[in-house]
Amino acid sequence: MYRKVVFLMMIGGAFAIGQALALGVTIGPSKPAFEAPDHSQFVALPVVQRSDPKPVVALDSFESAWRDWMGIYGITSSSIAIGRDGDILRSRGAKRAPSTSFPMASLSKSITAHCLNTFLEDSPYDWNSTLGEMQPVLSKLNLTPGAAMLQKSLTEFATHTSGLPMRLVQGKTSLQNKHLDSQISMTRTALKVPANFNAESGYTYSNANYAILGSLVGAMSGGSYGEVCKTRIMDPANALNANVSGRMAKTAGYGGWLVSVEDYARYAMHWFAPDVPWVKDPYSFALDPDTGYGMGAWVSNHNDGYLFSHGGSWKHADHRRANLGSYMMVGPDGTAIVVSWDSKLPSEAYRDLFTAFSQHL
Repeated sequence: MYRKVVFLMMIGGAFAIGQALALGVTIGPSKPAFEAPDHSQFVALPVVQRSDPKPVVALDSFESAWRDWMGIYGITSSSIAIGRDGDILRSRGAKRAPSTSFPMASLSKSITAHCLNTFLEDSPYDWNSTLGEMQPVLSKLNLTPGAAMLQKSLTEFATHTSGLPMRLVQGKTSLQNKHLDSQISMTRTALKVPANFNAESGYTYSNANYAILGSLVGAMSGGSYGEVCKTRIMDPANALNANVSGRMAKTAGYGGWLVSVEDYARYAMHWFAPDVPWVKDPYSFALDPDTGYGMGAWVSNHNDGYLFSHGGSWKHADHRRANLGSYMMVGPDGTAIVVSWDSKLPSEAYRDLFTAFSQHL
């Protein structure tokens, strides 16, 4: 059993479906298990990521750790991809091809953050802009948020510190059975139902935060979230088969991406490379210093740089519904490891992956 560390990772609560799940399995709204993370040891570093990568990537160690981890948790279907500097160095599959796209759940969130950032760079807005300041953008969605939400900044949504609850109160502005299966309806529910305003304090993981950011991508681009983010984010990373499609495409920015572990590793290598501005200085973008969460990923101190990670899951008590998971990690030298699997796992499994992989980075 891997050594435990005090690093509680927030499991992304999103749900998705795609071509890889054409197995007759029905996926419905997730009911993920959440627990409060402890990032009390997260501190800003006075240095940037190291410029020189380790001479050798520990491919055998990563693969062995993954296979041992599958055995410990009884996982029968999984795939892994490991890469650096834009190249996939190793990919393996156990009853799941590493080149086949599967729902990535909350690993969709960092794609949304980086996609929105490309639009902010070409606009009068930045991560400190409030919804009130962005009313010209919101008007394209025919949406006027409640007064309390107009004061919220984009950083507060990106770091899950906006005060929105984990599960929205629906009120009269949304349908009871619809508010979680559409990015725009979740956005409207979050921003227009007063019971959701400042329902929480501090950090509370809510898919609604990234539904809002995804909706802003659509408003600023004037196009489809999936199409513009594929063009701006996935294609430049050579993640050419990644897409937002199928029944769960409507979850878009908080859980709609279908990506193979190989393509997600390409995305991670490109957008979390050591020379990327966000990686060199996370504090200049959207980052909560109290938790280390920002831009759709956890940021932790590791050796002489930053380590980025995130997990995603779909958990269902109903055995007829699929239980799926995903995990990504990018080390200070840009080495990316991505795993997906077919089981409902406890939070300890995600922490064990973090422990097993991080010691080789």
